[in-house]
Amino acid sequence: MKTKTIGLMVVLAGLLCSCQQQNQQGSETQGAKYDAYWNTGDSLSEMKRLHKWEAYVEEHPQDEMGWRNLYHAKSMSTFYNREQGYQQMMQELMKRVKEAIPDTYTYYLLAMETSYEYEKSKEYAEEALKRLPEKLYEGDYKTWCWYFIQEDKDEKRLKDMLTRYYKSGLLSPDVLYYHYNEMQGMEEGGIYLGEFEGDLIPKKMIQLVLGMHKDKVLVNRNGDWSKIWKACKIPGPAENWAETTPRDDMGNYFNIQTLKMLAWIGDHSEHPVYYSASNLSVYRREKLPKDLLKNLYNEGLLVRYSPKPYDNIAVTCRNIEERYSLDYLYLPFTASKDSEKYYSDATSCTSQTIVLLQGILPHYQQYNPQRCHWLSGVLIKAIENRRNKDYSENSLKELRQYYESTKSAAQ
Repeated sequence: MKTKTIGLMVVLAGLLCSCQQQNQQGSETQGAKYDAYWNTGDSLSEMKRLHKWEAYVEEHPQDEMGWRNLYHAKSMSTFYNREQGYQQMMQELMKRVKEAIPDTYTYYLLAMETSYEYEKSKEYAEEALKRLPEKLYEGDYKTWCWYFIQEDKDEKRLKDMLTRYYKSGLLSPDVLYYHYNEMQGMEEGGIYLGEFEGDLIPKKMIQLVLGMHKDKVLVNRNGDWSKIWKACKIPGPAENWAETTPRDDMGNYFNIQTLKMLAWIGDHSEHPVYYSASNLSVYRREKLPKDLLKNLYNEGLLVRYSPKPYDNIAVTCRNIEERYSLDYLYLPFTASKDSEKYYSDATSCTSQTIVLLQGILPHYQQYNPQRCHWLSGVLIKAIENRRNKDYSENSLKELRQYYESTKSAAQ
């Protein structure tokens, strides 16, 4: 395990060296600069952005990036201003895009994202892939990696795209460390149920590019369910959860389906099944059925489904002490802030680790003061180094209580 951890640190250190250069290169175009960020502000700022890019494409109708920025600005403006007829508006925009920049990568990429017809969307995707530029944006890498995963294309194309993504330096090393640690906590042959694209892509990269944890089975709740059962080597349920799950609270509609799927896999597979604790922590648990939560056991960064009770505290301690690589929490792998998205992803993963591992400190404080001193010290250093505005003050205050109370015992 130590050899693999050291190996990961070496390759990620190499990745860091190219991050700043690649981030700068990735934001340059001959004309307009990339402005397709999803979270930029409020309805007023999005309306201003929309007008800006409308004016730009009028003056520069051949600029692909201008149209791409307009596409995203229109999407976000529609969302913030709660406009009706989104589909029709986007179809009208795509007519303009096709007239201005037909047979281009950008046109086919946007046409794929806009299409509501499955076969047509795949057709656009394949045309876009034929015109793939040498340098891609991080969102493009995620789009194509996700496409290959979702469409169950050949593994070679997925591996090639993941390799390009890895070498680009656009994925924060902190993100890879976080997902590496999640997989470190899984038992051999364990099954991981992912919820978002960010759950699977870094793990697929660790498997196919870095050659680690290749025994783990990775499935996605949004994929073809028949393929999920096949990958897990279990029979499919007779019940259609999409039809039987109450729709009175859409906020929990998909959460309930996910937990039902987790239980089904856990009850019928010979291998342990896991789910990200960070995903579960954002659920409104008071509205989730108790029977779907009773068999979930926190093991640190992941929760494991088990109908049979076991000592998950011992497993959590083992993961923290023997399996997780926590050095990344205070190494300067998030120094580059050229990419707002890059820095946001990195601090998010660091914060998730801090918040999730805080829970074991009371146990350590009572039964192993030295470990409490060590772990609280690691987390405190991580908070001080990251200066994360969402967690630094409250978490630092809470952690220091544990730190100070065990300081003398640990010396």
